[in-house]
Amino acid sequence: MPKASDNIKIYRNPNGPVVSTVNRRVLEQDGLTFKDIDGTGTLSPVNDWRNSPAERAAAYVKTLSVKEKVAQLFISDWRMAKYPITGPMADLYKDIEKKTDETGILDEGEFRGKTIFGEQYLPGTSPLLKDWFNRHVILRANATPADLADWMNQADAVCEECEHFIPVAAASNSRNENGELVFGMNDAGGVLATWPGTLGIAAAVKGSKIDLVDKFADTIRREWNACGLRKGYMYMADAVTDPRWQRTYGTFGEDPALISEIMAHIIPRIQGSDHGVTEDGVAVTTKHFPGGGARENGFDPHYAAGQWNVYATPGSLETYHLPPFAAAVKAGTSSIMPYYSKPAAAKSAVQHDLAGNTVEMKPYGFAYNKYFIDTMLRGQMGFDGYINSDTGIAHNMAWGVEMLDVPERIGFAVANAGVDIISGLFDNEADMEAYNRDKNGYYETHPLPEGFAKEELTLTDEALDRAVARTLTELFALRMFENPYRDPDEAAHIVATPSD
Repeated sequence: MPKASDNIKIYRNPNGPVVSTVNRRVLEQDGLTFKDIDGTGTLSPVNDWRNSPAERAAAYVKTLSVKEKVAQLFISDWRMAKYPITGPMADLYKDIEKKTDETGILDEGEFRGKTIFGEQYLPGTSPLLKDWFNRHVILRANATPADLADWMNQADAVCEECEHFIPVAAASNSRNENGELVFGMNDAGGVLATWPGTLGIAAAVKGSKIDLVDKFADTIRREWNACGLRKGYMYMADAVTDPRWQRTYGTFGEDPALISEIMAHIIPRIQGSDHGVTEDGVAVTTKHFPGGGARENGFDPHYAAGQWNVYATPGSLETYHLPPFAAAVKAGTSSIMPYYSKPAAAKSAVQHDLAGNTVEMKPYGFAYNKYFIDTMLRGQMGFDGYINSDTGIAHNMAWGVEMLDVPERIGFAVANAGVDIISGLFDNEADMEAYNRDKNGYYETHPLPEGFAKEELTLTDEALDRAVARTLTELFALRMFENPYRDPDEAAHIVATPSD
């Protein structure tokens, strides 16, 4: 079986996007080439790249089945056959069946076991993509540029075999900084062009000028795009207000004005424009809203002891933590990741939002907190991208909503707070259960958790379509439907650029 990278067909449209395919049908009309994305064999609104990304996404959610749509609500770790899992997670995944596809690129082994994010069963890569229809994965392997491109190409070729085509959206934590590799933070390094860590970059900017950030971001965009990595969990807009916080090293420091200036430069240059992602850009997920630096005793919110954000001084939220996120929104960041933690009203001074209102501090983790996401981030800051939760909120780090079961947590995050994709385990069954409870009279025979309404805890069609349309819009804007494939040799060449 030839690998996908050796079987790519490319069509070039005059004044239009490149269309690349391995085995998907293409359509010819008006001297132009289109990909048959929705499988209709017609130049439908979904297939016509002359329509806007939002228009195409809105049309596609009406075509996709409920099963296909609920599979888009989760993103989780995935593996590359050539790169066994190493580091702190190695023992947890030691029982994965050793099996690959015919090319040796895709890991087709099955896994049953427990990770730090919960217990689950995982199929091989092809069943995940074809049978489960999941498309959002996190790649942590420290792979070569050519191997990254080969993996992306092989996975997308599998996706082209489905009735409805959606490309694989592979996210990664940052890969272009020097430092110790830490799972879940900077999993890979030393392969792509390696700059100082973010604190070092901030220090260099303090001592020089902002164009260092421009060069850094431009390098990231070119290298990641060449490898087929089109979504980065980067960078942190958090202001450090407690130096004991373990994530301090991944920030740009303690100065909100400097962080805001860096956001204004780094996001457009990674994404390709100052108004969102482009076809040669990389989507940025800015984290961790509304600022993870407000730690209680510096404790880590991966654990119960660190579940509170404390604002001990009047105005600290508005003064230190919110401005960098407002700058990221203004710069067009594609998505935002809320932190695990929840606001501590009893331990905090009164805070005001950007409209001067007293902040409502309901004790829900920020991915569940409608006031912070809907009122502040979307309403006051004008954010119109999508919300990508931090990893594990529905199963392990469900601070403030521990009394809810997993389907209720999914419903509360998506339908009530406005989260669009949940990071953690692939739990399509829980997604479907949250959806079915809106239809099957579940709460006629089961008690509602005290203080919650049914419509807050179930996944409605409206909420499901909204969430999926937002993530599809990003993929259409990146032209990943038209041109998901990358040349492994070109990836290696671009990453070897001497000036970088």
